[in-house]
Amino acid sequence: MVSFQRMKEDFDDISNQVSRKFPGRPVFWLVVVSVIFLLVILGIGIGYGSAPSGKKNEVLFQYWITNLSASCPPLHGEKLATTLEAGQSFEGLSVDLQCKGDYTPFPLQVRCQRKQVFDNSDVLEWSGIPVCYPSKLVTPEHWSRVKLARSVSCTGTTQSTKCEMHCIQDYVAVEKEKYECTEMPCRAWSTDEKDCFFCDQNCTQMAETNDPRPEDLLEKLSCDRDCTSIVVGSEGKAAVWQNKRTGVFTFIGEHNGRPVYMNNATGEHLYYTFTGAEWLVGPDYRKPHAGIQVFKNSDKICPERHGGENVTKLYIDSSKPVPLGESMWQNDTTITFKCYKPQDLTIAKCDCTKYKVYNTVYHNDTVPSQVEYFSGVYRKVEDGDTFGLQAPLYINEEKDLYLFSHHIGGKVWQLSDKLTTTPVRAEFPSSPSCPDSETNGLGVTWEWYNVTTAAGQQQYVPDEHIKVRCISHSHGA
Repeated sequence: MVSFQRMKEDFDDISNQVSRKFPGRPVFWLVVVSVIFLLVILGIGIGYGSAPSGKKNEVLFQYWITNLSASCPPLHGEKLATTLEAGQSFEGLSVDLQCKGDYTPFPLQVRCQRKQVFDNSDVLEWSGIPVCYPSKLVTPEHWSRVKLARSVSCTGTTQSTKCEMHCIQDYVAVEKEKYECTEMPCRAWSTDEKDCFFCDQNCTQMAETNDPRPEDLLEKLSCDRDCTSIVVGSEGKAAVWQNKRTGVFTFIGEHNGRPVYMNNATGEHLYYTFTGAEWLVGPDYRKPHAGIQVFKNSDKICPERHGGENVTKLYIDSSKPVPLGESMWQNDTTITFKCYKPQDLTIAKCDCTKYKVYNTVYHNDTVPSQVEYFSGVYRKVEDGDTFGLQAPLYINEEKDLYLFSHHIGGKVWQLSDKLTTTPVRAEFPSSPSCPDSETNGLGVTWEWYNVTTAAGQQQYVPDEHIKVRCISHSHGA
């Protein structure tokens, strides 16, 4: 009763205040204020009744929000040690990158960010495309493939990463194809099909060539662009006694203002000298020591242009002793330097996949040690390094021996434990020829090295007991 009386007094008080502020009928304003008051009381009651209390019904709310929680694409790459799968990243995430082993990442850090231009692909992207490259190239491992390589540098955007090689001193970096990756995962940068070309007279001119390739440097030397490789050939005795100086030579630099070429199988060079010999084929392009020389050329700028009415072609014939005061050089007019264009060359094609080297019975039953050592089965190298040889290469895997020909047409075939010596060989009357080729139904006579005399004469022993027979063909026979 007391509470009701107090409430009534409160209403009267409110009524008096309303009457003073809002003139008119007091009853009308009192009704309005009462309705407002009841609505407030009702709202408070509903609020308390709808509050969660453990087991009471839950009210679910759904909100539409911008997709800020999407993930960047998977973060992967060859030799990349820091990786993330799809769904493990989010906008704003920064990742410090690391590579495996002695490799450095570019960039050092990537950030998951919204694409600059919205399209129908993923909303988020990485700020860069990671690539791993060698931290330094001045190491025995890398120099065994690219001598004088110094370092690698990379640049990139969200769309691609490009890397290029640098060489030491005045050497010019040449890459058959510039490295670029536009999509993860990226392969690691490697020295494949890259080289450092040396120079001594045209360094400035060659270095000014942007992104040079071998053909660009040859053009700077006024030589044919399509002559990045030279075939040194012979159909005469030069192919026999200077066999390691025949074959394919690849352009590697400039010396004396002329191009220098190298045989990848033997390390021999084709180069120019001012000593009077002009074009030489020998072990060191800085020295006039060689086994083949071509001089009195009408054009002395590029080897593929050798020749003329007065040209002279010589080789060292090691089958003959060299008397004191006499020349060791012999003529071979078949010596040629040709641009390597397979469609214009006669290259030996052998369909035999396995050769067996053996011997027939000797009269005294004593097999020469050289013949016994090189006997065995030689398998054709189908998917592997053939060291730049154009004629097929065969390997005896048990003894680590080779059956090969430096001559692209197989004029001379050899058996050896290395590609620079000739312990056993056979000369064929014509090319192209394979190790078991016959002429008029007869095979050739193989011979083995015996001794070098004090006069410098190399003596070989012909041996009709040595036989080479194909035991497996590529067509399944």
